[in-house]
Amino acid sequence: MASDFARLMKQDFSDLEAAVKVWRGLSTTTDSLTDRHRRQVTGPLHQSWKGDDADAALFYLEDVESRIGVVETEAMAIAEVLDTTRFWMEQAQTDLRNAVRRAEQDGFDVDDEGWVSDRTTSDLPRQDPDAQQLIAQRNRLLTEHRAAMDDALTAARKASDDGAKALGELNGDILTDPLSHDAAAESARDVENAMKAVGVQAPQIPSDDPKAAAEWWKALSPEERRAYTTLYPKRIGATDGLPTDVRDDANRTALGQELNLIQEGNWDEGFPGDSDETVNKRLDNLLMLNNRLEASDSAPEGKELYLLGYDSKDDGRAIIAMGNPDTAAHTGILVPGTNTEMSGVDGQLTRIDRLQSSAAKQADGESVAMITWIGYDAPEFKPTDPGSVATRDRAEDAAPDLRQFVAGTHAAHDGSPSHTTVLGHSYGTTVVGAAAAGGEGLGADDVVAVGSPGMTVDRASDLQMDPEHVWIGTADDDAVANNTSDYTLGRDPSLGGFGGNNIRIDTHGHSGYWDEGSRSLGNQGAIIAGKPPAEAPKRGSELPPEGYIVPGL
Repeated sequence: MASDFARLMKQDFSDLEAAVKVWRGLSTTTDSLTDRHRRQVTGPLHQSWKGDDADAALFYLEDVESRIGVVETEAMAIAEVLDTTRFWMEQAQTDLRNAVRRAEQDGFDVDDEGWVSDRTTSDLPRQDPDAQQLIAQRNRLLTEHRAAMDDALTAARKASDDGAKALGELNGDILTDPLSHDAAAESARDVENAMKAVGVQAPQIPSDDPKAAAEWWKALSPEERRAYTTLYPKRIGATDGLPTDVRDDANRTALGQELNLIQEGNWDEGFPGDSDETVNKRLDNLLMLNNRLEASDSAPEGKELYLLGYDSKDDGRAIIAMGNPDTAAHTGILVPGTNTEMSGVDGQLTRIDRLQSSAAKQADGESVAMITWIGYDAPEFKPTDPGSVATRDRAEDAAPDLRQFVAGTHAAHDGSPSHTTVLGHSYGTTVVGAAAAGGEGLGADDVVAVGSPGMTVDRASDLQMDPEHVWIGTADDDAVANNTSDYTLGRDPSLGGFGGNNIRIDTHGHSGYWDEGSRSLGNQGAIIAGKPPAEAPKRGSELPPEGYIVPGL
């Protein structure tokens, strides 16, 4: 058997390169199969098939879907392990060949087994002091060359051993074991261990800078993008500035892994220290979000959902787009208010669905995307204890995240920036106001506030944008806006003196602003589409003069 020296000197890594390509191809193929299965099988069945038989069949089909997802993840992990091992083995081979070349240049002989000898000193008289000095010098140099070769061989052995250990973590038995239902969670653990074994580091994504993150992503090779999305889904899915479809793919993978982890009783690995109550709340949040996404897997073009962010902790957070904001000519971002939690996702999606449809009717054929941004910890209102709903704390905490998210939609857009409208409702208007007034502004083309208890500022001009693009809507009988503004959250923006524009509202109460067929909904849709809405006079002491005709009424 050839020595390690001889094998490394002559090693051809082309077969390993080919294997990497095949495993990456398998991962990409299974990713496409998962998407197709979701759109063409489980998605339509969720809409058309109900009952016990449907539940049983969908459980089986979604388990198959999860296992296909495991193939995607582990195939990519295998590709990364092989490629990383190949890289370090090739580096060791280069180091070894260079060490041999330098030894031969210095007059040493290196045989096929890596033994280094010095022919130049073989005939020197051993008793001659000058010869002894030369021999000593040559021996020191010989020792250095042997050490360099040994270091290269040691590096090669380590790379080989690390690669074998990593591949041992990815045994794939969960795909053939019908009694194993923790495939996604186990796969995530195996992949993490495998990456650690070969020293693969998590991606170094520019933090808190969507534009830099977008440039970082564009500079990656297609193989690197696919690998990062598959192996580090949580980090990729949470990064503002990356493409919408990439974040959606990554977040759905992460959600499935997290859900599987809790369902199979292994939650302590992912959430050490969480109480049973906290974990049960996480499970409820994940199930609600996952079920709602699955129910829309067969949605028509333009109504498809993209998961741009989520957090299962406490009340839960979810950022979901309807339609792709990366390609839309107009994008609306709705920030909900008090008492919003994961259980309210369905209602928020209904609102952005109606806003999108309204805007699309007025957009002259241009595309419209809507986003519900449940990206902050909304305050809870209790009549006996106003608590956080009466303070600006939650809004100030959320403001930097909202600013960064809006910047991310600009950075990720394909082509010229989308016309962007940020809408707030209830305490969500306080968040929008804080985001616009702080930092370098919100970066929106238009801002809409409906049912506002205050936007943290006293004038529209304090929002760091043209007040003519600030739009306020308040129903006459909105008890929240009428009874809580002008106190701790800022001046009532619908009153004279605030600036901006009031839009015509014909709905009732605090939650009627999206009633189908209403002028309230139509006006918001017009603003999202970049069109002028029907305006209304400011309320309070600075009303227009008698006889003034309100445009559009």
